[in-house]
Amino acid sequence: MFFTIIGPIASGKRTIANYLKSNYNFTEIYLQYDNNEEIINFTTDNIINNNKHISPFGKEIINSNDAIVFNNSQKLLDFVTINWTKNYVLFSECIVPDVLLFKKRPTFLLISVNAPIIKRYKRYQLNANNLNVDPKDILSFEDFCKLDDTQMFERGLNSLMNKSDLKIENVSETINEFHDILNKEKLTDYERLRPSWDTYFMTLSFLTARRSNCMKRKVGCILTKNHYIISTGYNGTPRNIKNCYENGCERCNSNASMGTQLDMCLCLHAEENALLEAGRDKAKGATLYCNTCPCIGCTIKIIQVGVEEVVYALEYRHDEMIKKLFKEAGVSIRKYNKVDYNYLFNF
Repeated sequence: MFFTIIGPIASGKRTIANYLKSNYNFTEIYLQYDNNEEIINFTTDNIINNNKHISPFGKEIINSNDAIVFNNSQKLLDFVTINWTKNYVLFSECIVPDVLLFKKRPTFLLISVNAPIIKRYKRYQLNANNLNVDPKDILSFEDFCKLDDTQMFERGLNSLMNKSDLKIENVSETINEFHDILNKEKLTDYERLRPSWDTYFMTLSFLTARRSNCMKRKVGCILTKNHYIISTGYNGTPRNIKNCYENGCERCNSNASMGTQLDMCLCLHAEENALLEAGRDKAKGATLYCNTCPCIGCTIKIIQVGVEEVVYALEYRHDEMIKKLFKEAGVSIRKYNKVDYNYLFNF
């Protein structure tokens, strides 16, 4: 595995790297440029080692004897690719093109960590005091905020953090508290690098739901067999009928509550569209993934065409009744509980 940790000053990058070293045998790997004004990822040591000058930033002091240092991102990538069975973590200097280059590799994970700026400033002060920095050389809170704005917005760290594979909030008061957060995140879970079939298809159902034109809710459905996608569907008005959000369905554009006036609704459900596209012959024996538990109407259609399994993420109004129907018909139904909404919002 090759992890890169990005985040603003004193957010906890080094703490995560040390955690990975201690618990999962990761080796520190560094990028250090001779001179690059576009560096977005620097640590407290970059500032402290710069003799109170805010820009350009100083070189970070590397205290680890087994750390590996490169001055070229392609050479670093070649190295971790050749040694892909080992674990490496980069948490120091990098620029935006570095991260985009690293993202090409299947063993790469981009982790972002952040914390309230007041907490980060106090951590910066504490670290500076521990290193016996002259108090007059410690940045004021105002200068710290200016430097933070430069890093986050002028150099694009904030935008890059929004594209990370895993986002961590470090609001902890102690390292032990932060370690508890990291334990819950299961950083080295291989599914973070390559999603399971369930995660893959459920994520696609949420993506499909973005095509929905229904005013009531966005629902997406994926019909699969032997891990192949047979069909997809999302809810909305029929072909050649005005979109629901364009007032194509009067019922959905009214104040009708969930489950009422359905005889007046013109919208096809996501499951119906997926089943219609596939047809009964293909749907028989299939697994249906839906971001929302099917309604009763869709349930009886799913049973009728011979779908063998239903996997859903979000609850619906009549879940217990629906589960009872599926059980009676011999259709397996289960809830998927690993939806990563931070990742979904990156679409």
